[in-house]
Amino acid sequence: MRRNFLFLIASATVLTFASCTATKFVPDGSYLLDEVMIRTDQKDIRPSSLRMYVRQNPNAKWFSLIKTQLYVYNLSGRDSTRWGNKFLRRIGDAPVIYSEEDASRSEEEITKAVHNMGYMAATVKRSVKVKKKKLKLYYDVTAGKPYIVRSIKYDIDDPTIAGILKEDSAANLLKEGMYFDVNVLDADRQRITDRLLRNGYYKFNKDYIGYTADTTRNTYRVDLTQSLQPYKSHVSDSAGIHRQYWINKVNFIADYDVLQSSAMSSVEINDSVHYKGYPIYYKDKLYLRPKVLVDNLRFKPGDLFNERRIQQTYSNFGRLSALKYTNIRFVETQVGDSTKLDCYVMLTKSKHKSIAFEVEGTNSAGDLGAAASVSFQNRNLFRGSETFMIKFRGAYEVISGLQA
Repeated sequence: MRRNFLFLIASATVLTFASCTATKFVPDGSYLLDEVMIRTDQKDIRPSSLRMYVRQNPNAKWFSLIKTQLYVYNLSGRDSTRWGNKFLRRIGDAPVIYSEEDASRSEEEITKAVHNMGYMAATVKRSVKVKKKKLKLYYDVTAGKPYIVRSIKYDIDDPTIAGILKEDSAANLLKEGMYFDVNVLDADRQRITDRLLRNGYYKFNKDYIGYTADTTRNTYRVDLTQSLQPYKSHVSDSAGIHRQYWINKVNFIADYDVLQSSAMSSVEINDSVHYKGYPIYYKDKLYLRPKVLVDNLRFKPGDLFNERRIQQTYSNFGRLSALKYTNIRFVETQVGDSTKLDCYVMLTKSKHKSIAFEVEGTNSAGDLGAAASVSFQNRNLFRGSETFMIKFRGAYEVISGLQA
């Protein structure tokens, strides 16, 4: 019992001392940002979801109790040129000085975030409590009533795109009765974009999906229209339709140097082979078997452009230890009356052979010694990105306690 009491007394003394030294390096007229709190009047708006919009946070606490890093910093002396003071400041954290500008910007961003959640009339009030040189900052969110989506209409003139989206209607994020949440609207734009990129729309991006929201005063109801904007390669160009693209040819370039110019004309090519209709270009010697390259491809000539297949191909080539980088490029080409995509799979090989040396100390039941090892690794032993490693290790220990 006595031991617990002494521990409590010691802990209270340490905390009191730490509290007194927390403002050691806070200039006169400034305040240490001691705490930031967000309070809301709606259960649907969690303070934790708004924390990311706070631009200035207080010094971190260990176990949510003690600002250990700040106190380590404050153990340093005033002379910043001394080695000991430099060390303490480097491993510690400098005090966070309250910034009125950052607090104001945080208030604006929190307000915008709450509006985007559907609480269009929400307000955020900022207040502070000051005690000596410490300041506690509060953001009080008054949300008000949320705006509700009453009806949803779709203005998509392109019948092909409309058909593709209809097949994916079960994944639609827009529902009547939902809050008018801008984050959900943007997520649905990304869903549509991802869907179309998997169905040949090589040049599509989410900026082509727009919304019109009509509200009636004092009703908190929104009539929402989702629309498809026509295709434009440049702002000044005339509007056109969104086109689907098919893969025309797939070419492999095995010796691409990422440090050189990115232009295709700068790639050095001395020879080539053809495997199952795929041309493979290389500089001196083809270091991977053609079958390995083609088997890791997840699309082929004649396929509809599919962004997911492109990413799968990146993943496959990324697992080949014989390769360092992979870059897949597409170039538009006119084939008859249609525009297709020529593909270039640009490969940069890794360093296939390596030797490593290691030296370590050993301790077996108190017997000290030393060990050394040498290892050889080949990441492309049979030109199929196979990894082969062999390691030799030797050790010497002084065995104590032996008697003749």
